[in-house]
Amino acid sequence: MGRRKYRDERRHYTYIEAVVLDRVLDENTQAALRMLPGQPMVTPASFSASVDWDDYTREMERFVERTFDAWLFFDNTGPRTVAFRIPGTALSAQAVAPYAHGDVLEGLNVETSGDDLLLRLRMYAEDSELFNLHETGAGWLQDILPVRAELMSGTLDALELAPVVGTHWDEIERDVSAEYGLSQASRVLAAYLQVAPEELKRLAARRTQARQTELPPGWLSGCSDREPVARWEFAAADPRKSFEITLGRLPGGCEYGDWYVTATEPRGRDVAFRAEDDARKGYHDEALRLQRLNDPGRWRRLDQTG
Repeated sequence: MGRRKYRDERRHYTYIEAVVLDRVLDENTQAALRMLPGQPMVTPASFSASVDWDDYTREMERFVERTFDAWLFFDNTGPRTVAFRIPGTALSAQAVAPYAHGDVLEGLNVETSGDDLLLRLRMYAEDSELFNLHETGAGWLQDILPVRAELMSGTLDALELAPVVGTHWDEIERDVSAEYGLSQASRVLAAYLQVAPEELKRLAARRTQARQTELPPGWLSGCSDREPVARWEFAAADPRKSFEITLGRLPGGCEYGDWYVTATEPRGRDVAFRAEDDARKGYHDEALRLQRLNDPGRWRRLDQTG
């Protein structure tokens, strides 16, 4: 008896979810949305539908893009899209241009629409292994939505995902590890667009290098105007391995930045940062790195500043 060949007879559909922010849809728009196929769910601020492939049209997609501030497409055979409409006064095309990557099928597409900027992050893949058989696009957009506010505030880390979407074609938990230096919303976006953990790790390392500057040997000891903000001591079980680590401010106008991290451990690095958030994260990361080199032991705060 011959082997029966498997046939993929699952329903082919596209799930759409979209929202408006700080405004509501007028009654005419809501009525038009309710007439679309896919048993749409419509509220004054949102829309969702699960549309069979035979009923799905490009005009429907354009209507969603004209109407909403953030939207998500989930094709159960593989492709996925997350997109944002952002006022040009909040984010310029010039600021985003260096992040544009790929083509109309995959990557980051940047387009202007009147006074607004349209950003589309797309992943294109054929779901040959049926990973999407029990997946759904429902529930993702709400967790991804804060990315839009991040972009409007000038934090563009999420756009760095464009070159690495679709690099991990397997199940990924939505709660991606915080170790990659991205916001929770950006980590959910990475999971939705199937970004491999090793790519997130590589991006995190590159981001860290861009946000900090290693100071020349001996430079910090000659800077008398530096101001310590926080100091901790790692008291190692072997006293010879004990060390102190300091977070502080550099003098105004310093060419290297506004903040510094230094440690008495010989393998420590004197590093400068321009932003306080980056400095505090760098302080934490350097402390953990040096702790691993000198464990066991425990931390003791040397002052109450910072």
